[in-house]
Amino acid sequence: MYYLWKNTPYGIIRVSYSGLYDFALDAVKSKLRLYSITLEPSGKKEHANITLVFSEEDLSPEKKSIVEEHISSVLKPMGLKASIVWATPERGIMPVIQSPYLWAGIASCIAVIITAGFEGFFWTLFWGGAAWFMIRGTKYIAERFRSA
Repeated sequence: MYYLWKNTPYGIIRVSYSGLYDFALDAVKSKLRLYSITLEPSGKKEHANITLVFSEEDLSPEKKSIVEEHISSVLKPMGLKASIVWATPERGIMPVIQSPYLWAGIASCIAVIITAGFEGFFWTLFWGGAAWFMIRGTKYIAERFRSA
């Protein structure tokens, strides 16, 4: 899906989200992390505003201004105006702990230990693991024969 169709002195530009994202990463060519990118029409018809949200970790104000000037100079001939936002990434709970699969697995293990005891828990893990490896192995072999 295209965000924007635009006529410029250099030709027609069609801008998609993934293309704009990849272009912004290529324009920066550094270890900055691009969190989001939006394209919004401005009041003037000749340009659109691009908002780039980067992490500000390990970046001095001088380097920030160099990055801002570089991105603006790259986008200006195409009729696009860059607006860069520097943000600090939020440090939250680890994603693994937030996973519902982890909590479902823990609850299932506790339920099996309570109802079947440790011996039942061991055999449940053993046969479940064996079935998982058997299915993964079958899938791997089938993919190898299909690609050959």
